[in-house]
Amino acid sequence: MRRSLYTHIIAIVVVIVTVVLAVSQAVDSHLTARAVRQDVKERAELVLRTVTLLWTTTAPADLKGKLAAIVSGDREVDAIDILRLDGNGSRVELSTRADGEQAGVALAGEEVRQLERHASVTRPLPEPQGSNGWRVTVPLPSDGAVRAAAQVEIRSQEVSRLERRILTIDAGVLLASIAMISGLLAIFLSRRVGRPIGDLVAGLRAVAAGNLATRLTARTDDEFQFLTEQFNAMAARLEALTTDLGAQVRRATANLADRNVELQTANDRLWEAQLELGRSDRMAALGQMAGTLAHGLGTPLNSVLGYVQLLRREPLASGQGEKLAIVESQLQRMIEDMRGVLDRTRDVPLRRTPMAIAPVVNDALALVSSRTAGRRIDLRAQVADDLPPVPAEAVGLRQVLLNLLANAIDATPDGGHIAVGARLAAAEDGRAPRLELSVADSGHGMSEVERRQAFEPFYTTKAPGRGTGLGLVIVDHIVHAHGGTIAVDSVPGVGTTVRVQLPLEV
Repeated sequence: MRRSLYTHIIAIVVVIVTVVLAVSQAVDSHLTARAVRQDVKERAELVLRTVTLLWTTTAPADLKGKLAAIVSGDREVDAIDILRLDGNGSRVELSTRADGEQAGVALAGEEVRQLERHASVTRPLPEPQGSNGWRVTVPLPSDGAVRAAAQVEIRSQEVSRLERRILTIDAGVLLASIAMISGLLAIFLSRRVGRPIGDLVAGLRAVAAGNLATRLTARTDDEFQFLTEQFNAMAARLEALTTDLGAQVRRATANLADRNVELQTANDRLWEAQLELGRSDRMAALGQMAGTLAHGLGTPLNSVLGYVQLLRREPLASGQGEKLAIVESQLQRMIEDMRGVLDRTRDVPLRRTPMAIAPVVNDALALVSSRTAGRRIDLRAQVADDLPPVPAEAVGLRQVLLNLLANAIDATPDGGHIAVGARLAAAEDGRAPRLELSVADSGHGMSEVERRQAFEPFYTTKAPGRGTGLGLVIVDHIVHAHGGTIAVDSVPGVGTTVRVQLPLEV
C-alpha cells in the first residue's frame, strides 16, 4: 500500500475522531461547569434564605453580627450586603465588608426594577486567582412592597480546580484517544489493507515484467479475496493467450521460413536458369563462329594432313620421317580440338573416363613451352602427389588448361612466373572433396569490372590481334559440362589466379 494513501486514510480518520471527541468533550466540560456553577448559585440562594429569615427576626443592632458570623463560618462566602432600594438605585445599608470595599456593590436601573418585581438578580464576579464566583441578590419584601434587598457574594476555589481538572483530563483523554486510534488504525490498515494491496501491486509488477505464471494467495476472506481471485484469473487468461499467441507466431514464423526457403530455391533456380541462358547465348555465338572456323579450316587442315600422310609413304632421308610424324600428330590434334570445340557448342554428351591429372598438366605445359622461350617466364607445375583420377574428357580438360595458360602467358611480362597447380579441395557445404586446378600468373591483373565481364563472349583485354575473347567462354562451358565450378581472383598490378574445381565422382 502506497505511503501517501496510507497516510491520507490515517489522517482523515484521526481528524474526524479528533473533531468528534473535541466536540463531545467540549460539550461535556461545558455541562459539567454549568452544573458546578448552578450548585454554587444554589448554595448562594440557601445563604440568602438564611439572611432573609434573619432580616425578619433579628433586631437591626444584632443583624450585622449574625451576618458576619455566617461569612466567617463559610469559607466560600466572601460578603453579605443589605441594600436599600430607592427608585432607580440602591445604597448599602448594612455590609460585612470593610468600608473601602463597598464600592461597586450597589445596584441600579433594570436590576432594581427586577428586584421590585420580586425577582432575584445573579451576576458573575470577576475571577481573581482563577476562582469562580457569583453575586446573588434577592428582594426583601415588607408589607407587600420591596424596599430592601439582601446580597451575597460566594466564591469556590474547588469549582476552579474542578474545571481545570476537567479540562486537563479532557485534553489527556483526547490526546490518548488520538494516539491509540492512530496506532490501532495503522496496525489495522497494515494488516488488513496494506499487505493485500502490497501483494496485488507486487503481482501486477511481476505480470508487467513478463512473469505470467504469478499467482497470489488471499490473506483475508473479504473483498481482497475477490480481488486476488480476479487477479489470478486474469493472469491465467493472459498466460493462456500469450502461450497461444506464441504458438501462432512460431507457426507463422515457420511457415514464413518455409516460404523464404522456397522463394530462395526459386530464385536460385531462376538465377541458374539465367546463367544457363547466358551460357546458351554465348555458346550459340561461339557455335556459329566454331562452325564457320571448322568449315573454313577443316578442309585445308585435312588436305595438309593427307599430303603429309602421302609424303610419309615415300622414301625419306634419315630423320625426315620422324619430323613428318610430329607434323601429322599435331595436325590430328588440331582437328580433334576443333571438333571438340564444335561438340561443346552443340552440347554433345561428354565421354568421360577416369584420368590422372599430372600427365594432362605436363602435356599442356609442354605444348605452350615454346611460347615462353626467350621471355624468361618461370613456368612450373605444382601438382600434389597421389591425386586420385578425375572423371573427365581428355580433350576438354586439355583445352581448359591450354586456354588458361594462353591467357596467363599473354598477361605475364618478361621475367614473370606462371604456376599450374593441382590439389584436393576441402569439402564445403556438405559436398564431397573436389579436385582443384589452378593457373596463377604475376601479370597485370584485372579490375573488378574486367573480372565481371571476363566470361562474356568476344570480351578481351588483350591488344588487337592478340585475342578473340572466347577462351574463358569455352573454359566456362567445359567446366560446367563436367559439373564443376570456376572462380577468378585478380588484383591489378599483382596477378590473376583462376581456380577450377571438378567433382571426383560422376
